[in-house]
Amino acid sequence: MDSITQATLGAAMGHAVLGKKMGNKAILVGAIAGTIPDLDVFSRLFLDHQVYGLVYHRGITHSILFTFLASPIFAWVSLKYYEQGWHKKWGVQAILAAWSLLFYLLILIGLGTGVYYSQNPIVIGLFSLFTLGLYPLSKTLKSGIDKRSQIEYDIGFKDWTLMYFLAFLTHWVIDACTAYGTQIFEPFSRYRVAFNNISIVDPLYTVPMIIGLVAVFFARKYQTQRFWNYLGISIASLYMATTFYSKSIMNTVVADNLQQQGIEFTEYITYPTILNTVLWQTTVVTEDAYYYGTYSLLDETPIIDFVKLPKNHALIEKYQGEEYLDILLWFANGYYNLIEQPDGSITFNNLRFGMMGVPENSTIPLNDRYIFRFKLTEKEGQFDVEEDRDMERINVGEMASTLWNRLKGKQVAHESTPTNY
Repeated sequence: MDSITQATLGAAMGHAVLGKKMGNKAILVGAIAGTIPDLDVFSRLFLDHQVYGLVYHRGITHSILFTFLASPIFAWVSLKYYEQGWHKKWGVQAILAAWSLLFYLLILIGLGTGVYYSQNPIVIGLFSLFTLGLYPLSKTLKSGIDKRSQIEYDIGFKDWTLMYFLAFLTHWVIDACTAYGTQIFEPFSRYRVAFNNISIVDPLYTVPMIIGLVAVFFARKYQTQRFWNYLGISIASLYMATTFYSKSIMNTVVADNLQQQGIEFTEYITYPTILNTVLWQTTVVTEDAYYYGTYSLLDETPIIDFVKLPKNHALIEKYQGEEYLDILLWFANGYYNLIEQPDGSITFNNLRFGMMGVPENSTIPLNDRYIFRFKLTEKEGQFDVEEDRDMERINVGEMASTLWNRLKGKQVAHESTPTNY
């Protein structure tokens, strides 16, 4: 999931294991541990081509093997860090404080940008919550830099190992719940586990843990701190469990609609839209096309207006065997369509991530609605792939409005037949 969620979950694990001995600093330690697996994104700086990032992100650092092997290694490093007294050195503390503050400010800037462009109440709420969190964060950083307030932490190797183990484990577990998928069996298999039950960003999962951690900062007794932290974790976990139930409802609705509308299919996937698990999407595979549709749990009737999307797979037959294309095909896992552009290039749309806006009430042209797409080109006989990040095609305000209106559900009962594009 997103960096905010991973840092928050790691912070909660940190305090759960080390909070009694380390106090509020366990939150910062846990937050750092929770973000370690995502440092694989920096591998892109050393890759020959950006498409390799699809392979290495959520790869070995998100695996079961890494969780078991790396936990004791990081535990040993942390133990030596305190045994050697590095935690008392002002320079080290200043670097850690600056890193933590910078990470926090980057989150605020990101949320602030979202507030400016979308005026979404959820984003505004998150921005306000994180702004309030600057006070307890600054207090913790100040006490961390001040050597006079340092204490000798009586934390053993087992405690450190358990903390890192839980931070790494929970990281890839919730990542595997998203549509992006996670290679938890690396290096033995590159199979991507994707349960598709929660969006990559979902405030209803993250916010309870944030509130719990903010409460921890203000509570004086450890028993009270533990209560609030565990409460936040419990509410978030309960919400995660409900997403599987919501997905089961969506699966039933999709199966019923496919039967009622006479669509012969080979397989389909269902996945939630961004920021919620009320409005769901589905991509259905048939012999000659894909069908895309949405359903809100608030819809008055369980009817899906499918949009038929041509496959056009023949457009890339001459490029079969190209390494970059093979990576895109592996990542799409059978869910992709192709669009030939006027300049001769081909747009590769990954259909596992749905579309921006919904067909029945969006003014965004269909070809511009695909979220995850790549541009395939051939210049002087050389095949190449580049990610299509044309942000000008995205009207964030309209997209948020369309999403919200569709999420509230359809109130008019009707019969549906697929729309062809």
